[in-house]
Amino acid sequence: MTEGLKIAVVEDERVHAVVLVRFLEAWLQKRNIPFCIREFPDAAAFLFEWEQDQAWNAMFFDIQMPGLNGIELAKKIRQENRRVAIVFVTGVTDYLLEGYEVEALHYLIKPVDAEKIDGCMERIFSRYCEQERQKALLTEAEELVGGQRNNRVTLRLLPEDIVYIEAFAHNTQLYTKEKCYCVREGISIWKERLPEEAFCSCHRSYLVNLFHVVRLEKESVILDDGRQVPLSRRSYKEVNQAFIRFYSRMREEDGFTDY
Repeated sequence: MTEGLKIAVVEDERVHAVVLVRFLEAWLQKRNIPFCIREFPDAAAFLFEWEQDQAWNAMFFDIQMPGLNGIELAKKIRQENRRVAIVFVTGVTDYLLEGYEVEALHYLIKPVDAEKIDGCMERIFSRYCEQERQKALLTEAEELVGGQRNNRVTLRLLPEDIVYIEAFAHNTQLYTKEKCYCVREGISIWKERLPEEAFCSCHRSYLVNLFHVVRLEKESVILDDGRQVPLSRRSYKEVNQAFIRFYSRMREEDGFTDY
């Protein structure tokens, strides 16, 4: 856990931001957990940073802010990231339902205190440890929109977030459910990074996540969202065997048996 927890506090009232950050720092320092906490005065300031850096572990959003409020900000984040922990900090309870809709991890009522922070941070740190256990990947990439490179971003991804990878010369295009990114690393690097039991080379230029595969055809791998990835003739047997092994292992882990 060398990088530590990376936390954003988005709060337009400075006095509340200072108190929240102080409690967060005390909790983390007491447990000797490396961390980085950054404050943002409003949603616009945070979104500007988000365009360059999406490698956050937790976000504390005030709900009632001028311009974009905390709920609206959370909805924008959830369009691109379903995993980051979002916590709402507010003086009213009128937004509980909206908080559930954006999968908020916690809902803190002002004024915050050490006891409230303790329970919240235990859940955040537990999620962080689980992601570290699953070997979350940190990488620099450029988002591809309409075939054109757009914003350069820092991504924190779990292997399961990656649907497939396509090689282009010395670069790779990394496909998630919603996005496509260009990474300045060859496909051989990804083969080393990703778990070999879940990722299979179906073509010399493609690496596919078996979790997202629904079936194999003669010359293509069919994914759960309908996309097709090329399957070379020489790789068919190996991919088919890997596909069978992967789902047999999943059935065993889920407790299924054949009678």
